[in-house]
Amino acid sequence: MTITGHIFPFRQRLLKCLSMIVLFAGISPSLHAESEGLVKSQSITNSLISSATAADQLTAADALADSGDAQNAIKSYRYIARSSPKSAEAPAAQFGLAKQLKQSGSFDAAFKEYQTLLQKYPQTKNFEEAVADQIDIANAYLKGMKVKFLGIPLASSMEKSEEMYAAILKVSPYSKHAPVTQFNLGLAKEKQGKAQEAIAAYQKVLDKYPNSSACATASYQIGYVYQRLGMTGKSQDLSALKESQNNYQDFLLQYPNSEKVPQAGLNMKSMVSKESGDTLRVARFYDFNKEFKASSIYYNDVIRRFPQSEDATVAKTRLDELKALYGEDALRTGQERPETGERLAERRRLQAQVESSALANYDGPPRKEIVGEEVPLPRPEMKGNMRDANPIPLQEPPVQNPDQKTPLAP
Repeated sequence: MTITGHIFPFRQRLLKCLSMIVLFAGISPSLHAESEGLVKSQSITNSLISSATAADQLTAADALADSGDAQNAIKSYRYIARSSPKSAEAPAAQFGLAKQLKQSGSFDAAFKEYQTLLQKYPQTKNFEEAVADQIDIANAYLKGMKVKFLGIPLASSMEKSEEMYAAILKVSPYSKHAPVTQFNLGLAKEKQGKAQEAIAAYQKVLDKYPNSSACATASYQIGYVYQRLGMTGKSQDLSALKESQNNYQDFLLQYPNSEKVPQAGLNMKSMVSKESGDTLRVARFYDFNKEFKASSIYYNDVIRRFPQSEDATVAKTRLDELKALYGEDALRTGQERPETGERLAERRRLQAQVESSALANYDGPPRKEIVGEEVPLPRPEMKGNMRDANPIPLQEPPVQNPDQKTPLAP
């Protein structure tokens, strides 16, 4: 068979497809772009509602909703909202459409229709109720509701709830529900492990809505997120623990009647217990390496800072044992020889590294590699010729007469 024989059937099929496209284009309604995407240019029809005024159509749609016919009510509300967007009944129809979608379980579609209502008709009397319904939908995702694809539940999505809360705040930043929405946005971020973003979201509740009842919980939650940062994970962040304690103290001062006050107190105690335990471990590290002066510093630190703790009792018992074994002079601390600023800075740096290596989860080089051999102090440079050293005068020279010229004067 020739090449032409191969091409001809292909050309026939191509022409046939083109003719079908032309035929389809001839019978299908034209499309044009509107704010919500490509929509049919021909008017929307609804066989359920006879041609009447928008008010009559809304009454009929409300009757369908009241009778429990959600499917036809949705169609009717949508027809009114799309066909008469500038009518006085359009906001109510848009609200009814979103409400019926939410009640029927079409949460994503309902959220979008509520968003359309808030954007197109911000003066609607149903504004706050619409915001409340949107928050309910976002909360369902925050609590673990599965995201559906083609009607099939897949996985829970904190990202979905975060997007929804952000969308609500964008169109209704000063709604009466805005403080709760802002707080829930922080929760959505926190559950995704976005600690710093969550803290910023909670702080915004305090800054933007200072008179809201959500402020107390937001203040507590900031301390809690910092606490989690400092007490969990592969590395312990002591600065985060300090921030947590500071925020808990602010919370206790500003909101003494909050129901979370007892829990904040317990959290602070747990952090203090952890800090005393970490300090005791550093002391034992030096003790194990027979660096008794260093260990006594940290044993005494535990006793001074955490006097009522069990760790303080352990530290005092071990200090008494060391004193009995080696005497108090062996544990007495103090500067044995003068240190230069450079040597002092170097010693403090090495001490900080050694303390870090003593932590239970430390995963760095051995302590011997950190400390190394002590670098000797440089010897002072002596002048090579004693003639270069001018003696200090034993007494001040006599006062000269102002008119008397000095020996160097010309």
